[in-house]
Amino acid sequence: MRLDSPLTLPPTILACALACAPEAATTTDQPTGSTTDDTTTSAPATTDDSTTDAPTTGAPTTTDATTTTGDTTSETTGSPAGYCWGLDDDAPEPFLELYDHQGNPLADGVTLPLECGVQGLWMFGLYPKFGGWDPMDDSVTFTLTVDVEGFNINPAGHFFSGDVSYYVGCDDLIGGVFGVVPVLPPDELADLSMVDGLTANMHVELHASGQTLTFDAMMPLSAPTELTQEGCTFGG
Repeated sequence: MRLDSPLTLPPTILACALACAPEAATTTDQPTGSTTDDTTTSAPATTDDSTTDAPTTGAPTTTDATTTTGDTTSETTGSPAGYCWGLDDDAPEPFLELYDHQGNPLADGVTLPLECGVQGLWMFGLYPKFGGWDPMDDSVTFTLTVDVEGFNINPAGHFFSGDVSYYVGCDDLIGGVFGVVPVLPPDELADLSMVDGLTANMHVELHASGQTLTFDAMMPLSAPTELTQEGCTFGG
């Protein structure tokens, strides 16, 4: 049989062919848009984290240095950390007491013995206990006038007189005599035994926070020949 007319597709077959064809534009655009959006969003998060962590250095170090400087300054000013050699700054009221080298309290009628000091000189030693005020220094000054009838032959016309600086700090120092106020016999007195048994008129002053503490006593001197003949050398 021969077909004389052109081939004509039925409408149903033509519609199916058009509907099933691939849409290239839709498939290509979808993944491209998704990739671009993810990259743009994650970048700022990394930048924000770095900016926040940076200031965690610096300030504490500066504060610590200032505190240390303040402590050092306070330790180097004011009175000594403590007192020694008979000074009691916490006593309820100012007082002054004197003792001999054996710890006996000195007063009227009490014998004051001669002794060889560590400096290699004979002396009548006064060992003080005192306090009731803060001297705000590591030394105080005793002022003495001692008269012995017939032997007031020092340049000032006394047996002994003058100011004696007395150390009250607690540091270990090299040299000097600590813990004693020495009454030194006149250089002109060649034989110390000559004053043995004679009475010394002792007057001692100590200035304490606006007032003057005093000690006055008439005390026999002890300087026996058997002692003075031994001599006195450095180191006692």
